[in-house]
Amino acid sequence: MNILFNEAREFTISTDHSYVPELFGYTNNSVSFDAEDEAQLADKPLCATSSHLQLRDFSEEDERFVSTYLVKEKNCLVQAHVEKYGDLHILRQTNVVTNAGDTPCLLTRNAANVNGICYDDGRSISDRLCDGSILLHYCINKTQGEAQWRTVLPEDVGVYCTTGHPWERSFCRFDSVSSYSTGTFFPLIIIEDRKREECWYFEAEGGASWFFEIYAVGGTHTQFLTVKFGGADERLGFAKKLQPGESVTSDGCVYGVTPGGFDDAVKELIRYKRKTSLVQMDCPLVFNDYMNCNWANESNGRLLGLIDRAAELGAEVFCIDDGWQRKQGLWYPADEKYEGLKVQGVIDYIRQKNMVAGVWFEFETAPAELGEQLGQDIFLFRNDALVTPHRPLANLRSQKFLAYLYERVDEMYRMGVRYIKNDHNNGEGIGATLYGESPAEGLIRNGDALLRLIDSLYEKYPDLIVENCAGGAKRSDWGTLKHFHIQSTSDQEEYVKYTSIIAGSLALMPPEKAGIWCYPYPLCFDQRNLDDIPQEKKEEWKDGKQTIFNVVNGMMGAMYLSGRIDKMDAYNFKLLQEGVALYKQERAFIKSAYPAYVKGRVRLSDQTENALGLINDSGNELLLAVWNLSDSARTVEVDLSRYALGRCEVIYPLADEKPERFTYENGRLTCAFAGPRSAVLFKLRENQ
Repeated sequence: MNILFNEAREFTISTDHSYVPELFGYTNNSVSFDAEDEAQLADKPLCATSSHLQLRDFSEEDERFVSTYLVKEKNCLVQAHVEKYGDLHILRQTNVVTNAGDTPCLLTRNAANVNGICYDDGRSISDRLCDGSILLHYCINKTQGEAQWRTVLPEDVGVYCTTGHPWERSFCRFDSVSSYSTGTFFPLIIIEDRKREECWYFEAEGGASWFFEIYAVGGTHTQFLTVKFGGADERLGFAKKLQPGESVTSDGCVYGVTPGGFDDAVKELIRYKRKTSLVQMDCPLVFNDYMNCNWANESNGRLLGLIDRAAELGAEVFCIDDGWQRKQGLWYPADEKYEGLKVQGVIDYIRQKNMVAGVWFEFETAPAELGEQLGQDIFLFRNDALVTPHRPLANLRSQKFLAYLYERVDEMYRMGVRYIKNDHNNGEGIGATLYGESPAEGLIRNGDALLRLIDSLYEKYPDLIVENCAGGAKRSDWGTLKHFHIQSTSDQEEYVKYTSIIAGSLALMPPEKAGIWCYPYPLCFDQRNLDDIPQEKKEEWKDGKQTIFNVVNGMMGAMYLSGRIDKMDAYNFKLLQEGVALYKQERAFIKSAYPAYVKGRVRLSDQTENALGLINDSGNELLLAVWNLSDSARTVEVDLSRYALGRCEVIYPLADEKPERFTYENGRLTCAFAGPRSAVLFKLRENQ
């Protein structure tokens, strides 16, 4: 990637040097004060830097650039801190805004601005917004329907030109509000320029509200697209009164451009995320007793058999999910549920089986009785009212609350716990005003406090593993996830639907952090009170297809075991053992691989077929999952010719148990599934 500068030392980025100098009259900041749209004091939709910002300083050191501007009318300094990452086609920007005057000023936006997107050698790109040569990829995130990518034309979301007026401004906006930072959309968009054969990508970091705005300015004469994005914006409830000398720093805004298509953009983002992750994941095999299993109904009878079977399989971590505690937020062991053992005895039993013991927490939950004990300032308030009063949320800047939480975590650590699944099951809405801040400012600061808490736990307990969850993946932005070892990708209960979520999730996070449920012999939520699998289900599952399907799912990321494996027949258990052994064999490959969307991206509602690969950096090895999502026999064809891999073999299930037939000729794989809802796993390699 080339970083090009004008005489004022402002930059833009490109894969080549064809961008013309007049593009470089624009700032890479989007900063607003008071109630203005932006700090565009010349009253232009997009104005040259000199219209409202005055360059004061520029410095460059190693992989970092810092440009300092003065907002003349506000007497505020704006510093754009921009980091490079070696050979990655990515920049990360944060803005530091400082009140350099003698009177307070009100900051209402602090974000990034990127111009020159899809620039076409000075020609208008108005027609290209509608003709298919520019594609916008964005991602919808819903509970049990996470990571649903959509690809549209810019005009489909309102970015199209209608006049020749230079002031015409056509734009669309995506945003997500609350501590569910990914509860509506994921804060990542990819703009694919098919004419130039390159992709631009933009990702907002930070576990709070965020926005994206995509602009075409200048009507039918528009020459490029502009993206403004970040986490601090008046429409999200953000307003920060800066006192003289006070500064505020934005969350990270990541952007770049790389040759190729969607897969290439995703690969570059995963390379960046692996480089910037604060903790590394070695893909331990985790069993968790919640999803399609105990559903928080804890007892010796429900738990001990699962521990035995998980150990027999070779699980390395056993996490007791919701139910081990007497009440959420108090975190005292519910010893009465485990007669004769207590929670300590269960943890000891897990460790005796050579597994790491784990438990579930919700660090941000604080029940009413805890307020009676510690004081009301342990809760989040907005306008003097409790945030989510039915289930109060904790003020993570309260030292009293943190002291209490450290005490409870420390007790579990001393009992032998080395794995924590931290959940977040009710968002904060627009935010909190506990310290006189605007709601969005309070939301940001409480999120920052959570990450400081997580980092402090690692300092105190270096062998602790912490999982990130928010009822699935409703807070899985990279600003949050880089502090955690693994991310729950979903609470989706239907393993056939899960394939869509898996594929979409691998475009959002490294595979080794994408916790994917593998839950054979599932008891879904409406069956949660049953102590055994219904007999008709056992008969239905005797052929092993359901177990195979779940294993193939889990092989596409960090396998996360659950399900009533204690009720499995011998054949299904053998299939699961084989799958676990294969996962352990392949997990070093998974840690260094990238997603290959060999059949595009399948929607959650699709009931036809799917295929997804993981490919290594050199492109000479491909792990490929192929699924029949339909309710009948089906032949799936996959064109793999672009990878030039000569050898193809089934690696799961084992060949002597595989009912499917396949052929691989001239880079085309044909897989004939004999029955409904089936899956198979292939490994492709170069000819030697």
